This record gives sequence, C-alpha cells and structure tokens, in this order.
Amino acid sequence: MAWDGNPPQVDAARARLLEATARCIARDGLAATSVGAVAAEAGVSRQTVYRYFAGRDELALRAIFAASDALRRRIDSQLAPLTEPEDIIVEAMVLGLGEMRSNPVLHAIWDSSSLDALVAEVFTEPGGIAWAREAFGRAVEAAGWDEGYANTALEFILRVGLSLLISTAPERNDEELRAFLYRHLIPGLGLGASGED
Repeated sequence: MAWDGNPPQVDAARARLLEATARCIARDGLAATSVGAVAAEAGVSRQTVYRYFAGRDELALRAIFAASDALRRRIDSQLAPLTEPEDIIVEAMVLGLGEMRSNPVLHAIWDSSSLDALVAEVFTEPGGIAWAREAFGRAVEAAGWDEGYANTALEFILRVGLSLLISTAPERNDEELRAFLYRHLIPGLGLGASGED
C-alpha cells in the first residue's frame, strides 16, 4: 500500500489512512492503534500521517465514525418497513448491539476489556447525539418528539446502549434483549410498548 513517491489526492490519501487505521483497530485493538502503527500499516512515514491528520485521536475518532456510519446505514435499510417508534428503537438497538459485537472493527472498539476512554467520552457528546439523530431519525419523527426532548431521549438511548456494550452480563439472546428493552427502555422514553411484554 506504500505510495512509492506518488501520493494520492488528499481525500483518497485520508481514506487510505483511515482504512489502515480500521485494520489496525480490528487486528490490535484501539488502545494499541497509534500514529506509528497506522503509518506502518499504510507503508508511509509518520510525517505523512501527520500531514493529513492531527494525531491518533483524530484518526481513531474518524475511523470510529466511519464504522458507525456504515452501521447506521445498515440499520436504516433493514428497519425501513417498521413504522412504530418503539419497534424502530428496539430493533435498532438489537441490530446495532449485534453488529457491534460481530464486526471486527466495532468489536475491537467496544471490547469492554480494552475500552478506550476516548470512545466513552464522545459517545454522548454532540457528535454521538448527531449520529443517533440520524440512526433513530424515523423513530423521532414517528414519536413526534420536539428537538429538546429528542436530544435527551437519544442521550438516554445511547447511555443504555453503552451500558449494554460495556457489561454483557447477564447474557441475553435477541428475543430476551427485545423483551428487556420493551419492558424498561420504551416506558422510560415515554412510549407505549407495542411489542414484547
């Protein structure tokens, strides 16, 4: 993958470095992913990486957002037939948690044994809320939430999701997780449970 003295255009160079970052995260974990590791993976110098990114945190965050955005698109596509806000939220949570545990990059990011403080910090910051607004946009619209309520509801959803990612005990299969979310998360959002008891 080395550029051999012929670097690509800026956008292509950034994309290739983010791909290298994703490979490092998937193979070695987020904590072990550094500018040096990404440079080695991409076959370029550390200085080249710094030409396109401010440092490790920017690389990591952009790789996380790229993986998360791909997840958001999958969620949106698979849940398109659903119309009730509670069903959209529950199925998005079940699908999202499953993907985060099975996708190599997302799994490495959310591995509770090596969870990076950077990830937990940004999860409910404006970038995380903006991501959730896109991922749960149809649910927000169907529920008729105004902007202020939507932001706090999405923060609540993200905090529940974060806790389920960090601590998987007790283990629940998808049906048990659905029942748990319908029983506890949905009423907490002010929605009536139309699914599991």
